[in-house]
Amino acid sequence: MSLRSTTSNQFALFRYPGMRRFFWATLISSAGTWLAFVALALDVYNRTHSSFWVGALLVTETLPVALLGVFFGPLIDRLPRRSLMIGADLFRCGIFVALVFAPGAWAIIALATLAGVATGLFTPAVYSALPNLVEERDLAGANGLFQTTTSVTMIVGPLCGGAVVAVVGPKPAYLLNAASFIVAALLIAGIRATSLQSITAASRGYLRDLLDGASTVFRSRSFVTVFVAWNIAMVGIAAMNTAEVELVKHDFGAGNLGYGLFTAATGLGVFLGAFSAQGLFRKSPFARVYGLGFALLAASIGLVALLPPFGVAAAILVVGGGGNGLLLTANAMLVQRGASDDLRGRSFALMMSANALVLTFASLGAGLLADRAGARLVWALAAAATALAGLIGWLLARPLSSSLQPETTESAFEPLPELSAESPLSL
Repeated sequence: MSLRSTTSNQFALFRYPGMRRFFWATLISSAGTWLAFVALALDVYNRTHSSFWVGALLVTETLPVALLGVFFGPLIDRLPRRSLMIGADLFRCGIFVALVFAPGAWAIIALATLAGVATGLFTPAVYSALPNLVEERDLAGANGLFQTTTSVTMIVGPLCGGAVVAVVGPKPAYLLNAASFIVAALLIAGIRATSLQSITAASRGYLRDLLDGASTVFRSRSFVTVFVAWNIAMVGIAAMNTAEVELVKHDFGAGNLGYGLFTAATGLGVFLGAFSAQGLFRKSPFARVYGLGFALLAASIGLVALLPPFGVAAAILVVGGGGNGLLLTANAMLVQRGASDDLRGRSFALMMSANALVLTFASLGAGLLADRAGARLVWALAAAATALAGLIGWLLARPLSSSLQPETTESAFEPLPELSAESPLSL
C-alpha cells in the first residue's frame, strides 16, 4: 500500500461524525502530555540525581491505573464515557497547574499520582469508545490513525519539552499541558454521547461486574495473547524508560535536550509503525507482523545498550519505535474485538491494571539496578525481556487469523474453550 493511499484511507475516517473532534482532542492533549512527561522526568532527576526517583515518578502513572482497573473497572462501562473523559481532562488540568508550585520531588510524585488516577479512567474510556466512532471495516484504520496521532506528539512534545526545560525550566511546560487539557475537553464536549457509547452497562452487583470483565479477558484467545506477551514486554519497557535519563545524560553526555531528542526519535518510529500498520496487517499473517514488532523493539534496545555514537543510537530508536507502533495498534485491535461494548471498558481497564502492576515493580527495580550497576546493563536486560515477550507473543498469535482482512476479522478471534478449575488461567 502506497504512502498516498495509506494517508488517504486514514484521513477519510473524518467522514464519521465525531472523528474529527476526537482526532484534534487527542492530538492537542497528547502533545501537552508528552511535553510535560519530559519536563517531569528531568525535573525529578535534576532535583535528586537518582534513577530510582525517576522510577518512582513512572510508578505514579502506573500504580493508580493498576488499582483503578481492579476495583473500579466496571464504572467505565456504567458511566457516560463522554462525561468521564471531560471530567478527567479538567481534573488533570488542575493538577498540572498545582505542579507549578510543587516544592520538591515528593510533592511532584504526589501530584503526579493524582494525575495518574484520572488517566486510569480516561484511557480505557478512549479505547472503548473508538470502535463506536467507525464501522467494523474501518477499525484498523481508526486505531492506526489514533496511534499515528499520539506518535506525532511523541516527536514534537519531547523535543519541545527538552528545549523548554533547558531554557526556562519545567514550569511553563506544566502550564502548557494544563491548557491542552482544557482545549481537549471542549472538543470532546462537542461529540454526541451516543457516538462514544452504544449502551450503558447495567450492574449485576459489584463482584459479578468485576468477574464478568475478568472472564472476558481470560476466555478470549486475543485477550490472552495480549495479556501474556505484553505483560512480559512491560518489564523491558519499564526498565528502558526508568534508566533512559541516566543513559542519555551520564553515558551519552547529551544533556536535557538530548533526552528530548531520544524520546522524540522513539516517537518518530511509533509514528511510522502505526502509519504503516493497517497495510502490513492486511497483507501479511498477523503473527508474523506481531513478531516483527517485538523483534524490532528488542533489537533496538539491545543495540543502544552497546553505546554507539549518540546520533546512531537515536536512529536505532526510530527503528525500535516502528516496532512499538505496530504492537500498539495490534494490541488495541485485539482487545477491542475481544469484548462487546458493555464489557469493553472494564476489560480494557483490567488489562491496563495488569500492565501497570508489572510496570510499577519493574520501574522501581530498574531504578535501583541502574543506580548500582548503570543504565547500560539495565537496557541490555530490557532487550532480553522484550525478545522473550516477542517469542511468546508470536507463538500465541499463530492460531489467530492469517491476515487482518476486514472480511475475516470477526472470525479471527474465536474464544478459547471453557477453562477448567485446574487451568492456570482460571479465576
